[in-house]
Amino acid sequence: MSLVIRPAKAGDADAIAVLLGELGYPSRAAEARDRLERLLADADAGVLVAEAGGRAIGVAAYDLVWTLHRSAPQCRITTAVIDSGQRRRGVGRALIDAIESLARERGCFRLEVTTRPSRTDAVAFYASLGFEDRPHRFAKALRLPSP
Repeated sequence: MSLVIRPAKAGDADAIAVLLGELGYPSRAAEARDRLERLLADADAGVLVAEAGGRAIGVAAYDLVWTLHRSAPQCRITTAVIDSGQRRRGVGRALIDAIESLARERGCFRLEVTTRPSRTDAVAFYASLGFEDRPHRFAKALRLPSP
């Protein structure tokens, strides 16, 4: 399999919508297109596609997070998913390696990714790449005002 890792394009939205569904975030192509366009317009964010045989088989998104207490940003992987039929073939590693290279180029001090503990395959995958478990993270869902 000849694998190419490249920046996402607007034309990838349909394939990205399918991949997001595999990750547990069902999305219509129009929704994926809107989100993709927003990220592509952000200088501190990016989306990479893994392509084989002219078909998108994986996607990963990241953003740079600036904090008050550091002079350099951290890079946060916000989405990573590989087509279920293409897993365990090095595609995920290639995507994460590409993001790590971008993060180094941008001077990031850390690369971070989050996943649910119940996604045991993902937890094992990230651990195999050298990510360390940092269990003290708090999150609070916010309700948006009704239109």
